Amino acid sequence: MTNETTLRVLIVDDNEMASELLSEFLELSGHTPQVAHTGAQALEIATAFAPDVAIVDIVLPDMDGYALADAMKHTLARPPKIVALSGLPKNMRRGDHSLFDAWLEKPADLETLEATLLKV
Repeated sequence: MTNETTLRVLIVDDNEMASELLSEFLELSGHTPQVAHTGAQALEIATAFAPDVAIVDIVLPDMDGYALADAMKHTLARPPKIVALSGLPKNMRRGDHSLFDAWLEKPADLETLEATLLKV
């Protein structure tokens, strides 16, 4: 599936297999993905890559997705739109949801993910 909008997408997830599969899907969809497995790595990559959208897991080994979203919004020259992609059920969510432009639960349907990326 390809589209006319090409986005630079940063995927931040400590699950290496899931993030690589998502990266492959996005590449096949015509986007340019980059993958990070920690929050610190994501900030480093985002500074050079300047993503349009960041897909951020909430549970990361060095910081949670809320802290990462806050850091992206307040430290990057051009902050990306941020989509939370989490296995946490709704009743376990906490923190400032205004940090995210969208929230998807794992496992995300790929068509829903693509539609969300194009919407944000």
